[in-house]
Amino acid sequence: MPKPLLSVVAAMTLLSGVCFTAQAQHSSLFAPYDCREHAELFYSEPVEEVIVPDDAITVSLEVEETPEVVDTVNGWKHWCYVENFHYGKDRGAMPMITDLNALHPYFRDRIKTLIETCKAKGITLAVVESYRTHAKQNEYKVMGKKYTNSGGGKSKHQYGLAVDVVPVVDGVAVWNNTALWKRVGVEGEKLGLRWGGRWRKPYDPGHFEWTGGLTSTHLAVGQLPTIPRVEDLYPCMAEDIRILRRYWKEWETAQSAMTRK
Repeated sequence: MPKPLLSVVAAMTLLSGVCFTAQAQHSSLFAPYDCREHAELFYSEPVEEVIVPDDAITVSLEVEETPEVVDTVNGWKHWCYVENFHYGKDRGAMPMITDLNALHPYFRDRIKTLIETCKAKGITLAVVESYRTHAKQNEYKVMGKKYTNSGGGKSKHQYGLAVDVVPVVDGVAVWNNTALWKRVGVEGEKLGLRWGGRWRKPYDPGHFEWTGGLTSTHLAVGQLPTIPRVEDLYPCMAEDIRILRRYWKEWETAQSAMTRK
């Protein structure tokens, strides 16, 4: 049984773009980490164009491509997260994972499209929470029905198929602008997402999910939603899900340890 872990670092500045590393250490559960330097790994080094005069001998240059290195063991430690009250609301003692890489690949692409579409319409969306551990879900359950009616394993967040977002205006999270939420909700529904703004109890306009028609019962036994043209669009889906599940398990272990302090 892992030893209890100390409290997490202080809350970050809103929309600062700085993320943190989640590492299970005796001194701290999460150590500082800047995602920006690692984001550079997703781009190939620029290749300078060689201009050869017409009367010169043309030389064929072969540029060796550097394969992208994917950390399949410790990648979970680099996921972005935020602390309680980061977006102006009480969301419990445990940190919220905000990294889109924590989501199911197909759903992740829909959320990226939602964010881009809203941005084009002048609406800035911040990710409040992406993947959510069973321990975090149970924390919300204890906090009351205004947070959730579902315990651990009953939310789509536990399967990387749900996300919470919030519009940000002038650096401030805007939770109570109904007209603004409707604009965001409609864009999400155009992408085939289920919008929590249609719910009554609890009314949850920042929530979007997609399961391909599956229920939490299906997801709990390992069943995955059917992806259209998966072989063409997501040829590595099985491997991506395998890695995701490994990462989710690491986060589950880390946050479960926090509940035993």
